Amino acid sequence: MSTNLRRDHWLGMSSVALAAAALTAVLFWSVLINPNDHFFTAGGDALQSYYATAFYALHDVGDRFTGMNYPFGEHFNYPNLQPLIAVVLNFLQRHGVPAGYYTVGITNLLALASLVVTPVVLYAILRRTHLPVLYAAVLALIIGFMSPQVLRLDAHLSLSYACFVPLLWYCIIRMQEEPQQWRWYVLFALGSLLMGSVMLYFLACGCFFLLAHVLILAWQQPRMRPWLGRMVLAALLPLLLFRGYLWATDHVADRPPNPYGLLVYVATPTSVFLPVLGPLHEWGQRHGLPQADGMEGLSYVGLVCTATLFVTLILGAINLVRRRQWRRLGRPALPLHLRTGLWAATLLLLLAFGLPFKWRWFDWLTDHSGPVKQFRSLGRFAWPFYYVASTYTAYALYRLWRYLRRQRRQAVAWVGVPLLLLWAAESWMQVSAKADQVTASSGASAFLDPNKDLISRLTWTNRKASDFQAILPLPYYNIGTDKFDLSGSGNSIYQADKASATTGLPLLACYVSRASVGQAMLHVQLLSSELVPKELLTYFPNQKPLLLLVTPDALTEAEQRLVRLGKLLLQAPEGALYELPIAALAATSQLRERAIADSLLPRLPQRANGLRVTTPAGVMLQSFDQAKDRRGRLGAGAFYEPKEGFSILYDGALPMPADTGRYEAGVWIYGKMDYGYGNMQVKLYDAAGQMLDHQTADARHATEVLGEWVRVVVPFRRTQSAVRIEVLYDNRGLLVDDLLIRPANTDVYYYVGTGARRKLVKNTYPLNP
Repeated sequence: MSTNLRRDHWLGMSSVALAAAALTAVLFWSVLINPNDHFFTAGGDALQSYYATAFYALHDVGDRFTGMNYPFGEHFNYPNLQPLIAVVLNFLQRHGVPAGYYTVGITNLLALASLVVTPVVLYAILRRTHLPVLYAAVLALIIGFMSPQVLRLDAHLSLSYACFVPLLWYCIIRMQEEPQQWRWYVLFALGSLLMGSVMLYFLACGCFFLLAHVLILAWQQPRMRPWLGRMVLAALLPLLLFRGYLWATDHVADRPPNPYGLLVYVATPTSVFLPVLGPLHEWGQRHGLPQADGMEGLSYVGLVCTATLFVTLILGAINLVRRRQWRRLGRPALPLHLRTGLWAATLLLLLAFGLPFKWRWFDWLTDHSGPVKQFRSLGRFAWPFYYVASTYTAYALYRLWRYLRRQRRQAVAWVGVPLLLLWAAESWMQVSAKADQVTASSGASAFLDPNKDLISRLTWTNRKASDFQAILPLPYYNIGTDKFDLSGSGNSIYQADKASATTGLPLLACYVSRASVGQAMLHVQLLSSELVPKELLTYFPNQKPLLLLVTPDALTEAEQRLVRLGKLLLQAPEGALYELPIAALAATSQLRERAIADSLLPRLPQRANGLRVTTPAGVMLQSFDQAKDRRGRLGAGAFYEPKEGFSILYDGALPMPADTGRYEAGVWIYGKMDYGYGNMQVKLYDAAGQMLDHQTADARHATEVLGEWVRVVVPFRRTQSAVRIEVLYDNRGLLVDDLLIRPANTDVYYYVGTGARRKLVKNTYPLNP
């Protein structure tokens, strides 16, 4: 490149950067002047990103995050804390720069800085696509500010870096132009690793995109085949290095192997080719156009791009059929990086659509695609298609304009101007709508201010944070295993995160993707009834009390029981603080219940199967002792169904004699099954077979945990005409035991085992130690 060309190149990039910075300032001025006072969203994944990054920067070191999941903590790659950014802030904090207290502002500025960098990278790509300087600059701004990552600013900050995918694509472009130059392979590998250390999806997206290029180049470009090994190495090495790092440093062995969402969080033609925000989206809603379902698959390319791609497909099909130009299918008349990029991005788009996993005859592939299943939001792999399709549209419109000019049809050629204006208008509407959302929330500066939280007021009671070992927030939340879904409340999560970040006290709660199933069960067990010993307490390093942080929201009965065990320290509008002694939490009612049973049993007549019941009401116990599967809970057998679908646990007459009171059907499911917990259903029928009632319980909300088993209960009311009951369980890989149907006011006692192993059981809970 000559000196003049190089100067013009850098001048163009600088101009684009200045224009992008100016547009960003106009859109996000209130954030830029006070970045530490704005939450892009004060809840959900965005709040967790702020909290986890700040807690690590202020209180942690190494590869451990101790802010949640006390006392185990977490590997710091999982809690949505943007590890690379957190490590840098932590380094500065430990060396005297108070960067951790400005985590909110720094995180916001980095996300907005990406908006400035993205058009610069796109400008470089458009110039390599042989587009004029001014045209490339304008399109770089339009495409950059319409990036799908912009839609993540108010939800997933770690996914909002719009420059990452174009940067990796730029490296792939240079690999094809200069395959003998190692620097582009090295830059791609290093860049994808760094981006993966902010959010792993960028690493996966870039590496899969490069592997797709390898397939296309092997087909289309025989001259490139000697260099394809380098591309494969550049694509696989970052993935293998990252996987090896996790294998060496993450000691949790029971993360969920089948995270929820593989066939749910996908892109659709609607989410890629139809408007998702703004007036055009609202117009589509009013006129019945299909609407995108959820955020995960959003990668809207714009109406101009959609129309261009549609026309291209039609004209291409005509050429193939009429002129029999079959070679154009593999080698269209495009610059090399567009020719290969369109095919490679389309392969990833199909993956983003959930193909081939959606096809039932590919179930075997889904079952054996463990690494892919961990990237459960397949819709995010549509991102490269957005950038390639937009670049192709910019190229196609320019070539059409030139063609019409050469044909002396200038009047028609200038029709392209309204198309660019429409494209620019869509870009502006999308980014401005998102800017309005993220600039609306202020007051974030108090989030990391230690003088503005509930715990700072403990001094009024002559107590301090160091008197406690952890914070237990109520309403309680435990999210991330895809087994439990105890979502707490927005208040409890916000106040708990704030108190934890400012004091360094860890949380006895979890908001971590793919968290340990066994550790989550131990935590949820804290909400179990008094019949259940709390095994988690044996892992505590000391006997300091817990600090209950209770926000003014509705509490479950289990949560109210914990409050009753505590001593009120402080009451404020935003919440209350209680001291919860470990001894009070550890106490069970087993000895008391055993004494009650010893006094009752001699007076209760024995029924079939050795049951003793405290009322004359009918009950039904199905212990599955004779089942083929021998992984029983209290006895030897258990019901097992490996296939997905409804399993019939019981279908027969209602327990007699009849009454019309409140009943419950409860069953224990194996808590460490490979898939989620599904749901349990109860249906009541009359003598004619007509369904009278249908009740369902979502097992993700269960809180009764005993050993490796979780109890799911469906309450129902028996009607006078009901004669038959059907108990169903909807799940895959289902292992259940000890189904009990009883009136709510009736207790059922029985014995299991023989000799020294004989145990007394009340309502399926063993009363022996």
